[in-house]
Amino acid sequence: MPKNILIRLVAFAGAVALSGCLGSAPQSGSGSGSGSAGSGSSGSGDTGGSSGGSTSGGGSTSSGGSTAGTADGGAAGSATDPGLAARQIDYGQALRTAAVKLVGALPTLDEQAAVTDATSYSAQLDKYMADPRFAVQLKAYFGDMMKMGGSLPVVNGKTTVNVSLDTAPTFATELVVKDLPLTGLWTATTNTCPTLNTTTGVFTDAACPMATGESVSGVLSDPGAMAQFYSNMAFRRVRWVQESFVCNAFPTEFSATPQPMGSGQFTSPWPFTSITGGATAQINFQDTSSIICANCHTTMNHMAPLFSQFDITGAYTSAIQVHTPTPAAPITVMADWLPATEGLAWRFGTKVTTLADLGNAMAADLQVLKCQVQRAWNWAMSKTDIVNSLAVVPDTTIADQWALFQSSGYKLKGVLKSIFTADDFVKF
Repeated sequence: MPKNILIRLVAFAGAVALSGCLGSAPQSGSGSGSGSAGSGSSGSGDTGGSSGGSTSGGGSTSSGGSTAGTADGGAAGSATDPGLAARQIDYGQALRTAAVKLVGALPTLDEQAAVTDATSYSAQLDKYMADPRFAVQLKAYFGDMMKMGGSLPVVNGKTTVNVSLDTAPTFATELVVKDLPLTGLWTATTNTCPTLNTTTGVFTDAACPMATGESVSGVLSDPGAMAQFYSNMAFRRVRWVQESFVCNAFPTEFSATPQPMGSGQFTSPWPFTSITGGATAQINFQDTSSIICANCHTTMNHMAPLFSQFDITGAYTSAIQVHTPTPAAPITVMADWLPATEGLAWRFGTKVTTLADLGNAMAADLQVLKCQVQRAWNWAMSKTDIVNSLAVVPDTTIADQWALFQSSGYKLKGVLKSIFTADDFVKF
């Protein structure tokens, strides 16, 4: 069986595993917009760039044995494809797509007439990225990426609290517009709940509330995200982090030597007994009777406690606020996730203690960082979601943009311009 097909089947099994262990898989919240639909084509400049090398079927490997697919022919095939070789540069056509993406409107007649070559096309892109509408478009992009936007009325006891779901996407947008390192998404400690004036494109910084003595950790401690993805044992919060920022679904860690177990195979690099299980456990994460729960939960259970002290409104508290899905629905205790001898971790071999540690570990994980380039590529090329639709981007397709992202200190603004000037975008 080709490796990429195996990875996709394993990813599907992960969704089933969540259902088998907890009764139902955690569902993502509704997005803040429809996003870009359909792949680009050489005949439709205002719906997406040339489909070019953004073919699905690739990926990369992150630290700790995490795998997101294989680069199995995306760009290699494009080198000899006669259809791709026959494409011609058309900056006028590319401008129509770029304008719709970057400012949400078609170019004016004057803008269209002024773009005649690479230099004038590049200059017009700079104007779009300095336009207040650029921030509005980016906010919609990040809102779709994080499945957040608007506000959420949350009933807490006898009180209804309206929680903003805009702050995390707005903070991501601010990092890009101000050309700041995107690693701040997970590591920033101040002003992570800004607002955006959609008319002027001006950001107003504001601090997210946190309990005294607890540090903010970028969007990982965002009240809106924590409220939107509140669930039993904090597993929806963990899934949100994984799918939004790592670009693949659980299971995400794979051993080089899978072990036959029960009705399937144990594929995780973690010890099987590193999570709670057995006949007396509230939830038997070591169950192997139908699916191997541990393939997903060896990763999930080592992260979930970090998100457990945010209540249903997204406010951080001094105690665990999530429940274990058993008949009495008790408040979860650490022993429900992990044996007493286990600590917390981002990945196997990457231990963490606090949410700030988790943010730093994510900011150092190459797959997390590369995911931001892959998602930006798919957005520009009007591809479907990299996780939900398996629209994976081969490493070879984004090699130039990934190198630029690294050399720039993980700033995304220049990467976006690189994508909108790439052959795959301007050739039709």
